[in-house]
Amino acid sequence: MEDSMERRVLMAAAASVVILVLWGWWFPNSKPERRPPVTLPAVAASEAARQAAPPVEGVPQVAAAPPASSPAAAGEGWERHVAESPETIEVRTEFYQVALSNVGGSVSSWRLLQFRAPDGDPLAVFPRFIEPESSRLLDVDLDDPDQGRRLNSALWLAERSIAPAEEGGGQRVSFHWADGAGLEARKTLTFRDADYLVDVQLEVRDRGRVIPARVLLGPGFAAQEPRQSLGFNYASQVLYQRSGVVTRLSSKDAAEDPRLGSGPFGWAGLEDIYFAALMVPRAATAEVGWRAQSLTPVPTSDTKSEAAPQPLVAVSVPPDGVWLFVGPKKLTLLHDLGHGLEGAIYFSRIDFLAWITRGLFVGLLWIHDHVIGNWGLAIICATFLLRLLLFPVNQYSMVKMKKAQLQMQRIAPKMKRIRERYAKKKDTESRGKMNQEMMALYKDEGVNPMGGVAGCLPLLAQFPILIGFYNMLTVAVELRGAPFFGWIQDLSSADPWKVTPILMGITMFIQQKMAMNKIKDPQQLQQQRMMLVMPFVFTFVCLNMPSGMVLYWFVNNLLGIGQQYLVNRHTERLEEAHQEA
Repeated sequence: MEDSMERRVLMAAAASVVILVLWGWWFPNSKPERRPPVTLPAVAASEAARQAAPPVEGVPQVAAAPPASSPAAAGEGWERHVAESPETIEVRTEFYQVALSNVGGSVSSWRLLQFRAPDGDPLAVFPRFIEPESSRLLDVDLDDPDQGRRLNSALWLAERSIAPAEEGGGQRVSFHWADGAGLEARKTLTFRDADYLVDVQLEVRDRGRVIPARVLLGPGFAAQEPRQSLGFNYASQVLYQRSGVVTRLSSKDAAEDPRLGSGPFGWAGLEDIYFAALMVPRAATAEVGWRAQSLTPVPTSDTKSEAAPQPLVAVSVPPDGVWLFVGPKKLTLLHDLGHGLEGAIYFSRIDFLAWITRGLFVGLLWIHDHVIGNWGLAIICATFLLRLLLFPVNQYSMVKMKKAQLQMQRIAPKMKRIRERYAKKKDTESRGKMNQEMMALYKDEGVNPMGGVAGCLPLLAQFPILIGFYNMLTVAVELRGAPFFGWIQDLSSADPWKVTPILMGITMFIQQKMAMNKIKDPQQLQQQRMMLVMPFVFTFVCLNMPSGMVLYWFVNNLLGIGQQYLVNRHTERLEEAHQEA
């Protein structure tokens, strides 16, 4: 039985060869022209690609199709290039460790070697999902969804090589697939050894014609680490730069408003608070689109297994390819890479606040790099310098408000007598006379009733700086995993023993009490006592704030206590001099 089957196969193959030879002799120009891709090197089927490999975890398994008996059986004149089994290719550089799969020529995992997860392993930045039909990182996105699904589920031939030195060097992995019916794709990834950039090239042909193709980032993007509460972390946001303007979209926005547009996109990708995956097209005009899939992340110790929209970003690949960046949002790193990538750091959505925040961070970075190499001590130095810079404004404001409090306290008995005279008179004329007498009293005593409010205005002007300092400390990846001393081993996460939030609340309470010094007016005392609730509220809020931010606030309170002492002494002398006069 087997011998007769083999004979039939051989006879069919021989007949096919004869038919092809005669067809080519009679119709020499009938076959479509076969032109190799211009930008990508030809990829031969390697022996390693034909060896059996273990299944790729989390990747749907696709059975290899049986080889065609002849070109005529698959499609007239077209070659077929399909791997026999799934294969995993590991790439490791100084900066990352990537697991590639020949199923669709996609990425199974991406880990950053210079950053650690809580369990000590290199940090993974792309989530894994339970659904087997989910898209994968660097899948191909085509205008024809059916063709895209065929490419992404097929077994591609893979070949490893070393990139030439004149092209920047690095490790190169090339994928090639063809169905034998005219659909063919080549994908080449060059991993540079010197930085976080990866050169991505892609070409898809349908019966010899190059068709538009995009590469997918996602679904989802988030460093696989515990999320801070109270919204101090965000993940899986779409961001892109177009005409120099950076736009961000949440997962929900990407799900509700999927789009695909063409224009002068500088770059596009996904981000969380500290890391980003960005593609930079090497063309003046590029296609960028986004959508979302509802997927269920693989549960971990700190995440629930619930389906949620996971954004995907598609970026067109021009003939020259695109640069792929997957790494930390470090200001100096992104600035050196160019293309305005530093815009991926979310300092603020308000331009002038973003400018202030960036300036403060540049100053903190300089202190850390040139003065003291500990980020906690650098925050303390920056807080002291900022307080020193704002000392004249703070002193003026605090003295102004303290003088207004003491002046109002001094004339409080006279004000009380005026109110008592008109207490039983409710008509408009009597109320007008009472206000006139009070204004006359203010004038005679030299008291400005709006003095306290005027003293608050310079303090309000400092709010942008305080907000900028807060923004800086909560988005700086440099503080992630940065130790201070003792039990504080990560300035980007909350104090595990809650010591600094409690100290911050105590110092805030002391400063509030000092501001109430010498005040005896019952009405003012009642207002001040209500303000004493604020330290307790802020202590509760700061329990889960990054310890670097709480450290800044604590040190700022200590310096504020010292300045409040100077203000109290100054205003007491002024009051004594006024009474003696």
